[in-house]
Amino acid sequence: MTPDLETYLFPLTAEGACPAGTLDLELASGQMIWSDGLYKIHGFHPGQVVPTLDLLMAHQHADDRGPFQQLLRSLADTGRQIALLHRIIDSRGRQRQVFSSLHATLDESGRPEHAAGFMVDLTRTMHEETRQAADEAIQGALAHKAVIEQAKGILRGLFLISAEEAFEILAAQSQHTNTKLHTVAATFIEAMDNGRATHLLNDWKTGHLQP
Repeated sequence: MTPDLETYLFPLTAEGACPAGTLDLELASGQMIWSDGLYKIHGFHPGQVVPTLDLLMAHQHADDRGPFQQLLRSLADTGRQIALLHRIIDSRGRQRQVFSSLHATLDESGRPEHAAGFMVDLTRTMHEETRQAADEAIQGALAHKAVIEQAKGILRGLFLISAEEAFEILAAQSQHTNTKLHTVAATFIEAMDNGRATHLLNDWKTGHLQP
């Protein structure tokens, strides 16, 4: 693996490929070679620090340091490839979510001598996915609330009852059938549109509990 290879086909941020870099570790000494991209992920300018295994481990998140060390020991013992999604703390104290993959190269006797691999910074991608998931959850919650409020409004108009009493009718059916409240409300609205609202309410009252 060449240390100047900077980009890989990983999930994209809005501005392009995720930041990435390569590394080469001499297992016996702990000395390392970092590409420019790896310096940047850790918050350094190329050449600003001397890359070593100790430096790499010092920037691991405290909760991820142990698992990362264990994988490196396994790599040194077996020569197999390792991969890990973990967190680092860069030189400015910012937490970065990264994916690292390393594979061993063997000496003439077949023992692992070097570990070469890459690291990809997925922080912005994962933040974007989290934001999108939150937006979708909020939109879903708002849509559900609108359906419930519409059903309550219909019940209030039919029976001249309060908002609390209308909600209790929907909530009781939700509990009896183990069905989400917004699903019960949507079923009632559909029945109203089809002229079956009174029939459906009678079914609920008499114990025919399918919403």
